[in-house]
Amino acid sequence: MNIAVRVTSVQAERFVEPEDPLPGNLQISMNINVGKIEGSGEKAKGMFLLDIGYQPSIARITVEGRILVSGKKDEIERLIKDLKSGKIPQPVIQSVYTAGFSEAVLLCRSVGVPPPLPSLPAPTEQKKGSEGMEYSI
Repeated sequence: MNIAVRVTSVQAERFVEPEDPLPGNLQISMNINVGKIEGSGEKAKGMFLLDIGYQPSIARITVEGRILVSGKKDEIERLIKDLKSGKIPQPVIQSVYTAGFSEAVLLCRSVGVPPPLPSLPAPTEQKKGSEGMEYSI
């Protein structure tokens, strides 16, 4: 099965002045919505929306697009059946996430807000004499 994701619309809005500092308690949420995917034969298509919001509300990023799936007839039938039962196949979600997220990161940079990247875990102290790699930043 081949999955193609085509971005049709991007939007980035910054609600605070560029020279204003960003709040320290900033929370970022990202939602991916996959619309109804319909198909017949060896092709299927649908829509998606990736939305990034900030709390406090400093910006909003939106990426919209189309999902185009091609494959064997039985693969497309199984895809449609899974979607009707409420399951979005992992390859579809992964393709939408990869394409939408990469666009969103560029938009975040353009408007000067942090992208929705996971935070790094806090470093833990090792006991003296324990084995392992040491590094510093």
